[in-house]
Amino acid sequence: MGRRFVVHYSEVALKGNNRPEFVRALRRNINRALAGIVHQLEYSEGRFLVDADGTEDEVSSKLSKVFGISWFAPVIVSAAEYDAILSAVLSVASASPSRTFKIAARRSDKSFRLTSQALATKLGSAVVDASKMAVDLSDPDLTIHVDVVRRKALVYAERSKGPGGLPLGTAGRVIHLFSGGIDSPVAAWLLMKRGTKPVYLHFYLAPTPQVALDSKITKIVKVLSAYGGKSTLILVPFAEYQLGTIGVPSELEPSLFRRFMRMTAETLAEGFNAAALSTGDSLSQAASQTLWNLAAFDEGCSLPVLRPLLTFDKEEIIGLAKQIGTYELSLEEYKDCCAIITRHPRTRVKASLVSEYVSSHRLMDVVLKSLEQATLAAYNPTTGLLKASPLSELHTERKAIKAEL
Repeated sequence: MGRRFVVHYSEVALKGNNRPEFVRALRRNINRALAGIVHQLEYSEGRFLVDADGTEDEVSSKLSKVFGISWFAPVIVSAAEYDAILSAVLSVASASPSRTFKIAARRSDKSFRLTSQALATKLGSAVVDASKMAVDLSDPDLTIHVDVVRRKALVYAERSKGPGGLPLGTAGRVIHLFSGGIDSPVAAWLLMKRGTKPVYLHFYLAPTPQVALDSKITKIVKVLSAYGGKSTLILVPFAEYQLGTIGVPSELEPSLFRRFMRMTAETLAEGFNAAALSTGDSLSQAASQTLWNLAAFDEGCSLPVLRPLLTFDKEEIIGLAKQIGTYELSLEEYKDCCAIITRHPRTRVKASLVSEYVSSHRLMDVVLKSLEQATLAAYNPTTGLLKASPLSELHTERKAIKAEL
């Protein structure tokens, strides 16, 4: 194998008797992230050791996108003997241009004869003798970590931060309303960070779904797939809704359309074993996202509606979008359904009024007609393949997708 890494989790460690389930999920997700790279994965002493044939940058890039990982680092694994540990420490020190250093030693294997402090002191003295570096315990250029565990020692220096959170798939699935703007991809990423797998639901304005498939919508899903693995995107046409709601007052259109989207997501949820719905709403960021209009969206829903961005301001959301890699894509030109919905909605729509129009315009029938024309696209980041077919023809494949999710 080419490179060896030590991988640590943090929040998983707090799960008590449920920890083995989370560890198994994290192992599975690390293996998926490294698919295409020859590798071996070992779990030992509350950490993973990864041996991989890829370059350090290649492996680091993939590990940095696995939710549940707190940090990771290239590591030298030696025997739990002082001379072997010293050799590893000197190798790390000699490869660094740093002028100051410290040794951070931890001994969890109490059969090792030196205490953590004694080991750090002895190794530090040897590094000073063998190099031109000076000891600096408060603000060193280089920290060399030495973890003595059962029958081996782990020596590493630079840690890379993982995304943290919980392993993907440990918190169920949601149908996520996905516009392709700045907010909804960030909301999806935050849901994944809490272990939830999103099924993306997008409503398109173009005459055919191919326009949406060739647009930024699919590009953003591909970026998110680097964090979430295989992804499912459901494309629903706007046309049936537009025809079915002729005569609705313009100031009510946004709230009624949002209710339609919610009803569509709710209808799909059972088929994908989703336990909740989710949106990119940020409280009062837009007129459609006031407390009153959120209540109009939720009324009558049989599932929880998750809003991970509820208290975020726009600058915070933009910052996360840039970090994730979706920001520039979200700015690409794309005409969505909101482009023809009035931009002057009521800020305090009564939920009961929206429900009256849902009933009078038989909106559930519109939902079912729209889904008859829906497209289901499945993207596999390992192969780079995107497969799209009519939702109505994919009963068997949907079962496979549900299992994969």
